[in-house]
Amino acid sequence: MEYIRKICPVCGNEFVVLKSAEEKAVYCTLECLSKAQGRIKNGGILSPLAV
Repeated sequence: MEYIRKICPVCGNEFVVLKSAEEKAVYCTLECLSKAQGRIKNGGILSPLAV
């Protein structure tokens, strides 16, 4: 298995992913994914039904 290092566009942290998942892995955590989608407000995650 081959791994590559990427940089999260939200927080700037470096993370490691499989080379085969390089294009799919954009964010280092679900928290960063949620921030990118605008679902985090006031330190908590909003329910999809509340949006």
